[in-house]
Amino acid sequence: MTSYVLRIRQLRIPSPVKLGMLLLLGLAIASSWLVFPYFVQGQQLLRGAGNESRLIKAETVSQYLTRELIKTSNLEITATFASDEYFQYVDRAAMVADLRPDRNLIFFVAETVHTGSLPIGLPSVTLRVDDREFHPVLADGPTNVEHHRLSVFSFPKLDENGDVIDLESAGRIRLYVASPYLGSSSPITFAGIWEAPYSLPEELKSRADITPIAMLALGAGLLASVITPCLLQLVVVFGGIIAGFSTVPGKEGVDVQTMTPIIRRKVMQIAIAFVLGFVLLYALAGALIGAIGHQAQLVFAEYSRLVAIVSGILVILLGFWIGFRGTRELACRIPNRIEMNSLSVKDIAGTTLASMGYALGCTACFGGAIVATLIVYVGAIGSASIGAGIMLTFAIGVAIPFLLAAYYITKVDSILVFLAQHSKALSIASMAIIITFGMILVTDNFHTVSDMIYPYLGLS
Repeated sequence: MTSYVLRIRQLRIPSPVKLGMLLLLGLAIASSWLVFPYFVQGQQLLRGAGNESRLIKAETVSQYLTRELIKTSNLEITATFASDEYFQYVDRAAMVADLRPDRNLIFFVAETVHTGSLPIGLPSVTLRVDDREFHPVLADGPTNVEHHRLSVFSFPKLDENGDVIDLESAGRIRLYVASPYLGSSSPITFAGIWEAPYSLPEELKSRADITPIAMLALGAGLLASVITPCLLQLVVVFGGIIAGFSTVPGKEGVDVQTMTPIIRRKVMQIAIAFVLGFVLLYALAGALIGAIGHQAQLVFAEYSRLVAIVSGILVILLGFWIGFRGTRELACRIPNRIEMNSLSVKDIAGTTLASMGYALGCTACFGGAIVATLIVYVGAIGSASIGAGIMLTFAIGVAIPFLLAAYYITKVDSILVFLAQHSKALSIASMAIIITFGMILVTDNFHTVSDMIYPYLGLS
């Protein structure tokens, strides 16, 4: 014990350059997950995870919802009823936020001619539910093409009186497509018919092809490609949290013999709390996506901005708490174990909330990418455990470097001494960092920081 005390007393803060290099090394360790984007092809890994079965399932679902209006040697027309479930299996998840299949009836119409050219302009499309007729509020597609055209038509699920169109009780819906095909002087009309029930049969919803190996591949693929911008900022927030919450509030230049062992423990406590916060948040997000399937796309499309704002406000409030705690004169009352334990509990709770808050903001800002990836590559997950397992794999890949960075800090006495002797200054700096990143979430400038950094990292 005596030798340890003497070693602590003999410690001196190194030069600013040396200290800066030591701190940068810690951040580099926390950022070591970056090896994935460079050495693992995320998109290829995602596509390779059960890719064959996924494509087969997508093709089967598409065929089940598609009707052939006409097929001759000169003209082919098909129409696909893109129900809510359709977007779970077919790689068009990015269109969900725009088309909103929860509010509209969506149809994709494909036209192909083998002789001559298609008529200029989109076809006239009408939807008939029993004897009631509806016209699209959205018709989108190329107008001047030669041989092939794919168009999308959207009909509101509410009628002119604001009542929901009850497809199930109607029993049958018909889509009429009319255009002057093959040089006709007047429009020629073709019809596609869908009979109730319109939901997919259970055999098409089976996800037995999602194996544990596929779950690991999907988690690693997410880590390597989808959420890298979020993680870059999470590393900076982690550094700010460590600097702010690991210190013991007090006057500048306190006795490092007393403070350093306490800070050593607090660094690991804060790091574990931070890691548990975002691991838990991402696992819960994966479970939610897995449990509600395609509805998750609609939830993120509807509420992502609100979630980002609320998360940003939470992070900002916790930033102010870091600044407030830094003004307290606690270092001189270290023997008071009750106050120290109370501070530790508050710091751990604050760290967990800050981690979950910022991770939630990340999920909201990149919710479309996360949900679309899981929905497209896993299809109708139909299982909270599978969704949680995939996101847990991703989160652990981030958690390990963070914990290694914290362990490195606890072994470098120079950093611990710096944390002990500059409590107030570090609290103010940490407060500024945390509040800044909270404002980034609130103001929807999440991508700005990443866009500034990416060119120097060779990422996109």
